[in-house]
Order: sequence, then C-alpha cells, then structure tokens
Amino acid sequence: MTMNIEVSNEARDQVRHLIQGQKPGTAVRVFLQAGGGGGCGCGSGGAGGCCGAGEGGSSSSPSFGMAFDRPRNGDEVVKVDGFSVVADSMTSEMLEGAKIEFVQELNESGFRIIPKGGPAPAMNAGGGGCGCGGGGCGCG
Repeated sequence: MTMNIEVSNEARDQVRHLIQGQKPGTAVRVFLQAGGGGGCGCGSGGAGGCCGAGEGGSSSSPSFGMAFDRPRNGDEVVKVDGFSVVADSMTSEMLEGAKIEFVQELNESGFRIIPKGGPAPAMNAGGGGCGCGGGGCGCG
C-alpha cells in the first residue's frame, strides 16, 4: 500500500528548514499518539524530538505525533519535495488521505494533521500544534 497524504507548502518549507540540522537520511515520522496529545513548546533543541499534531483529546478522530526519525523495515515512505514522511502500517492506514499543515496564528504556530474528511482542529483546543524554533522539536 502506498500512503496518500497531502503536505501544504508552508509545512514543506518548515520541514525543509528544520531537517537541515538533522543527519542525512532523516525523515519525518508520523505516529499515532495515545491519549490527548497536546502541543509541545519547541526551542533550539537537538537531534530528535516530537510534536503533537492533530486533534488531541477527541475520541472521534486520531491524534498524531511527529518526530525526526529514520525509516524502519515495514514503514510506508512518502517522498515529499526534498524529504520523506514515514509511518508504520497502522498509522499509515489512519493517515490515508490526510493533510499536514503548518499554521501561524497570533498565539501559536505549529503543525496540524487533518484526517481525511476531518475538520481542521483548533490549535488551542488541547491538542495539536508545535511551535518549532531552530532545531528539532523537544517534547517535555
């Protein structure tokens, strides 16, 4: 199965900028999160890191996380304009038809993953978003 996802221009630009500080071969891993997720405040952190990206706290749609990682055996890999998005088989099924966005709003900025047919989650609704600085996103 080949995962079909859309990545907005803004999200592509942000990932290309952030991934420059990573080792060659590093990809963006999207994964299902247990619980409500929640946004991560990101600074000038280091090599890996993750960001809450998605609805968070809603039982009707999945909550996703994002992190820099290397592709693993069995992963679905989608090449996106200078980088790869990877996910395990269960996550890739949930990601099918999803859209990854990067939004900048007055109080928050970050990545959002909108499941196929799902509404755009509010950044301040308990979940989703990751404000990223220069480097990887560090969850605390």
